[in-house]
Amino acid sequence: MTISHRLAFSCVVMMLGAASAEAQIPDTFTNLKVLPKDIKKQELISVMRGFAGDLGVRCAHCHSAKDPEDLSTFNWASDQKPEKDIARSMMKMAKDTNDTLDKMLGEKHPDHLKVTCFTCHHGNSHPETLADALVPVLKKEGPDAAVARYRELRKDYYGAAAYDFTEWSLVSVAEEVGHDPAQATGARALLNLNLEFYPESAATYARLAETYLAAGDTTNALSNFDKAAKYAPEDPRLQKRIESLKTKKK
Repeated sequence: MTISHRLAFSCVVMMLGAASAEAQIPDTFTNLKVLPKDIKKQELISVMRGFAGDLGVRCAHCHSAKDPEDLSTFNWASDQKPEKDIARSMMKMAKDTNDTLDKMLGEKHPDHLKVTCFTCHHGNSHPETLADALVPVLKKEGPDAAVARYRELRKDYYGAAAYDFTEWSLVSVAEEVGHDPAQATGARALLNLNLEFYPESAATYARLAETYLAAGDTTNALSNFDKAAKYAPEDPRLQKRIESLKTKKK
């Protein structure tokens, strides 16, 4: 169930029937600061539905109401919630960006893609990468909390475009935090988590090997490099890495 976030003055609850929802939206509007003041009701509702879907939110995200489930209790004209002004700013930013793109590309590419809320939000009210969501949890609450957070996000968002759940994503997060020796355990926890979903990921095993190598554990480093080479036998860099480590170990 989704609905509005990105403008200033109105929205519609998708879970309600369209006719039922529209009946609770006023026919005339006040306090419109970005959308045209003479915008038609159906057009405004359509815009609001678009915001809702792009951000995965509902009317109460921007609009004040006594009961978020009852559109008749909404004060549509109120600017009480700061999200409303943020939405106005975002609308202006998107328009300015599209105007610039039109000037730059319009003549040669009149059908170029337009910037929309979805361009950044991907169905998430606060756009962020998977690293943005996991690294603070890892550093503040530890590996178990970060793993739990990943599972929660994957359960809620897998198949959507909000977060990147592909093979390389957790490898990148582990590489980012792995530069800090204090986060080595956390990096390994995320990499082992990744192996649950990508058990033949050479990149994951290689990154695991690097975390052990950084800790001076050549035995586990070699073991994981060997596993990486098993799943990526065509990669000459892995073989060279293994040979180099075996030479140093002698």
